[in-house]
Amino acid sequence: MTDKLSMLLAVFFMSMSAQAGLWEKMTTMGTETIKPSSEYLIETAGWNIRVYEWIPADNPNARCMFAAGSQKGGVACYSIND
Repeated sequence: MTDKLSMLLAVFFMSMSAQAGLWEKMTTMGTETIKPSSEYLIETAGWNIRVYEWIPADNPNARCMFAAGSQKGGVACYSIND
């Protein structure tokens, strides 16, 4: 009986995570995906910091970057002079 209950709970939790992925796919269906122009890691003590850079589609004279890690990250954009 406990094996069946454990299996049922495992299937329930796996289906919940699958539904979250399905919801994300459904809500972003048809949205264009843009690859970053550059992505790299920054060596820091104890943190896994990843940086992604891209050129905004509506402003080719700007560059944006997003820093992500195990703590909060954020987006910063700056203009460039050609």
